[in-house]
Amino acid sequence: MGARSPHPTRSSSPPSNPPPLDPPLLPIMSTTRRLLLCASLAAAATAAEPAHVSMTRPQEVIASHYTKYGHGSTFVELADGKLLHVAGTTFSTSSDRGATWSKTYGCKDTAGNPVGGGGGCLVRLAGNGVGLAAMKQDLSAPTPEEKSWSTHIVFWRSEDGGKTWQPPVRATPPGIQTHILQDVALRTSSGRIVLPVYTAMGQKLGPNNAEVPAVGRLVHNQWVSTNAHFHDARFLASYVVYSDDDGRTWKRNKDGFLYILHDWNSNFDKTAEPSVAEVAPGRLLMILRTSLNRLYQAWSHDNGVTWTRPVPTSLAASETPAQIRRLANGHLLIVWNQEGDEEVRRGLNRTRVSSAISRNGGSVWEFFQNVTTLVPVARVEAGPLRAVRPEQLHFLPGSPAPVRAGPDLGDSDVWIRTSYPSVLVLADRVIVAHTYSRYAEDPVKAELVVPDSFNQIQRVLPLTWFYGGKPPGENPVLKKVTDAATTARP
Repeated sequence: MGARSPHPTRSSSPPSNPPPLDPPLLPIMSTTRRLLLCASLAAAATAAEPAHVSMTRPQEVIASHYTKYGHGSTFVELADGKLLHVAGTTFSTSSDRGATWSKTYGCKDTAGNPVGGGGGCLVRLAGNGVGLAAMKQDLSAPTPEEKSWSTHIVFWRSEDGGKTWQPPVRATPPGIQTHILQDVALRTSSGRIVLPVYTAMGQKLGPNNAEVPAVGRLVHNQWVSTNAHFHDARFLASYVVYSDDDGRTWKRNKDGFLYILHDWNSNFDKTAEPSVAEVAPGRLLMILRTSLNRLYQAWSHDNGVTWTRPVPTSLAASETPAQIRRLANGHLLIVWNQEGDEEVRRGLNRTRVSSAISRNGGSVWEFFQNVTTLVPVARVEAGPLRAVRPEQLHFLPGSPAPVRAGPDLGDSDVWIRTSYPSVLVLADRVIVAHTYSRYAEDPVKAELVVPDSFNQIQRVLPLTWFYGGKPPGENPVLKKVTDAATTARP
């Protein structure tokens, strides 16, 4: 292990000013202006925050931590019961199941190089072992384009619970630009390690060489970006790599890339940032991000070697990723940005992180809850399969302005941005970490600011919270409908 360093600011109870996200979008305040703003917000906190930024049954929360980890968090329970957390190259541990965390520290492998990187994914190995996957690039690449194209996934192994680390091995094949969502490594019941990943390709220009428009909304009568790859012209497709020897060697799935096929050869849609759970031994469910305002699903019946074509789930979603986990009782837990057509058109994308439970292997979803939300609605019905974008589009000066639907403009005095959950399931509780920001008016200048430097909330929630505040039970009626975990498939 490397030398320990001070821990990022944390709190076990919500601060007077909720934490923000996306600091590059807005200026960082001077100390004097921040103090003025804090005083201003404190006076209005009781009137504004409970009414607009909320969660389901907050009184049940075990602990909340406010950190600077963004969407970099990944967690694992070690053999001795301690928790290990990694964000980028920053490590910390917990001896009380997430209620408190140690000071942060860094690790170097036995070759003297830092351990960790973007898209970190921890996973338990045999015995006291633990593995960590992350993205790396070829730093010797001659151009920025070639450096970007060299992005790949590597895997470190530790035999002693994360105290010492071996140098990484490459997990994804050369020649394929590969990215990974944080916290998605899965160890199946057979011991196989599965890493769902994705690739990106294409030009930045839009149709007919159009420049990318700016997407936003007015908050406190000032423009704020609500962009979330709504005009990203690249094509993305998912695939899987897996290891049967605790991460020493890797293979990729046999049937190519997973993308949405609408007809035989001329109509495609992208998938990205997949997450995987084992529904039954050898039977895996992959949840995929899409641009069709719906989460998609793909299934493997051979422990990740081959996959079905992605098809829609019933879950409404803006263009954001989800995390799916299997609970000890066999139920599935999903955590994602649940947002419908109207909300996205109004620029309310990435303003609600929700959870739901499936008690029949992913066919029926129940117990919709809000982990954090601006709009206090716990369940949103999915709309048609189509691309939906915020109505407030702005093009370069001199370009014709589009006709916009007034009811969908969505101006407001309150707005948050929250997304990219990470999820650790323990015996009696679940840790959910997600990005979070809130914007406020500067008390001196006519501008919006991020009042402090937090960009993530970690919530420690009892397992009962995900079932409406009660111990998990079964629904006998579900046995009469398709049980995705047991029904025979071709």
